[in-house]
Amino acid sequence: MSGIAAILNLEGSTVPQSEIERMASVLKLYGPDRQKTLTRGNAAFLFCLQHLTPEDLFERQPLIFAERIVLLFDGRIDNRSELIETLGIAANELGSMPDGLIALRLFDRWGERAFERILGDFAIIIVDLFDGRIICARDQMGLRVLHYHRSDKWFSVATVPEALHALSWVPKVLNNDKVGDTLVQRGLNAETTYYREISRVPPGGIVRLHGTSFSTDQFWNPKNIADVRFKNDRQYVEAFQELLHSAVKSRLRCYRAPCATITGGLDSSSVAVIAADMLAAKGEKLNTFTAVPEAGFFRDELPGNYFDETPYVRQIAEANPNLIPHFLAPSMGPILEQIAEQIRLGDSPSGAIMNGLWVMDICAAARSAGHNVMLVGEMGNITMSYHGRGLFAELLRRGRWLRLYREIEASGYQRKKMLRHAFLPFVPAPLFRRYKQWRRRGRPPWHGALINSEFAARSGILDRAARENAPFDVTGGRDSKLSRIHDLECYSDTADWYVKLRAHFGIDCRAPALDRRLVEFCIGIPTDQYLHEGSDRWLIRRAMRGRLPDCVLYKKKYGFQAADWFPRLTRERYNIAEEVKRLAANVDVASIIDMESLIAILDNWPECEPPQYSKEQGRLRMVPQAIGVAYFIEKANGPRSLQIGYYE
Repeated sequence: MSGIAAILNLEGSTVPQSEIERMASVLKLYGPDRQKTLTRGNAAFLFCLQHLTPEDLFERQPLIFAERIVLLFDGRIDNRSELIETLGIAANELGSMPDGLIALRLFDRWGERAFERILGDFAIIIVDLFDGRIICARDQMGLRVLHYHRSDKWFSVATVPEALHALSWVPKVLNNDKVGDTLVQRGLNAETTYYREISRVPPGGIVRLHGTSFSTDQFWNPKNIADVRFKNDRQYVEAFQELLHSAVKSRLRCYRAPCATITGGLDSSSVAVIAADMLAAKGEKLNTFTAVPEAGFFRDELPGNYFDETPYVRQIAEANPNLIPHFLAPSMGPILEQIAEQIRLGDSPSGAIMNGLWVMDICAAARSAGHNVMLVGEMGNITMSYHGRGLFAELLRRGRWLRLYREIEASGYQRKKMLRHAFLPFVPAPLFRRYKQWRRRGRPPWHGALINSEFAARSGILDRAARENAPFDVTGGRDSKLSRIHDLECYSDTADWYVKLRAHFGIDCRAPALDRRLVEFCIGIPTDQYLHEGSDRWLIRRAMRGRLPDCVLYKKKYGFQAADWFPRLTRERYNIAEEVKRLAANVDVASIIDMESLIAILDNWPECEPPQYSKEQGRLRMVPQAIGVAYFIEKANGPRSLQIGYYE
């Protein structure tokens, strides 16, 4: 992993050294093992390396070609052997050839078409010193990040926004609209950030600047993923197994022993057992880390949920002796301090706050065990373990009534739910909107979320959500392929979060389920490969037969993460209530968050946890998120406050 940045003075003057030094100071956290800056004319380049792969020892960025092209590369190229053969590089050179140099050779030969050829996680900055042209590109899944600021005089691009904010001309102005969108679970688009003057290079995208000409483009668009068709079901399974093994193997390239997260689910457990087998061939074992509830917590499993991963992970470990499980209860410090630390580290209020806390605990444990690479099952439910429920609407649309009837009947106690999946997408949109409005008694779609209603209306949340493919009051898509693509496009905020975790904990989280070839396969195959005779996630269940215990492979339940949230919040509810009243005095916070409702929730906190998925439970679970958003607003704007009535 690297921290990279470039600064161009568009008026032709040199970049002040003091500005370069401030930016370099911020970026050092993202690459503590080696730092280098380079200045050429009106341009400055910064590179900070974290040593993750054996080839990183040979990395000498910024790279200069023909005294004209400067390249900065952050990431990992997974198809190195294939590319050097194409480039005519001798195989014995591969071990000493860093990924950045391969990227430069590719660009020299194919220009921007080189980005299409790279498999892996990458962000690239390229500057032509002769004509002042700059190109910024990001991998297809957006797993490496680039942020940029553009003005009449300057163009600046860097791994993270705080590196840009180190520059005196980049204003730090909060994007209140995106902050508000977080409260209503919207705003997860690829380009906008939590700061108005800073944008992201989109996944699979290119940002170009040449003089006054500025453009954005995509070299890879998931909507263009081709259909994948084989002759029989067995061939789909075999192709998937090959791709998954390749995705895991490529992410094991590191100079220290890797580790993995694991739950009782199918994604992380599949990745972990495959990785454990690969490491066994080298005489190494795989440490895995599992978040479990606090000591003393117990809750009976429900028809659709379980609340403790421990028994499932233990059985996986018993069947795979090369896998060494470690179970981590949550940190026991004050919950408010932990939320504040998460916001400080992540510089973002997005995501599930309580889940974020256990991710931080796992990263801390992995670091203590000497790891710097961790495999995760991230986004597997969109790709390799997709449930397949889009098949119901597809069968209805295609008139395959008998198959639809059989699949619904095979769903057992979930028949009613599957009927909704089949028919709801075909309800006329105006009729469904009127129905939803009637159910809400005319209140807006964000009713119930902890957002200031006046701000929500003024902010234009409805129109913005519709533009970003996440409209309110819709029935769900008839095209499951397109729906899954939209879900993939919402990953950018999570990718930003993982960059911050890498910087703080030194842990590179790698997601085999987001390998480009695996994604293209999983999106391109027929939906009936995921749902068959009532068996959802059919593809991965077949592929991992004999590799995972039956209790994991065939269970119909989902793990409920951070299951001990209620007792943890209940113990500290009085301290939380006092802190919320303090935050309510901050005019910036109260202008976005519905602090009156938040205070009322805490004042009427129940003694017992409400039923699973009830409205009351949903309201209680909003509290950590709202506090996280409040802390972020306070952090970004400073503790400016105005006594507005709650707490003297």
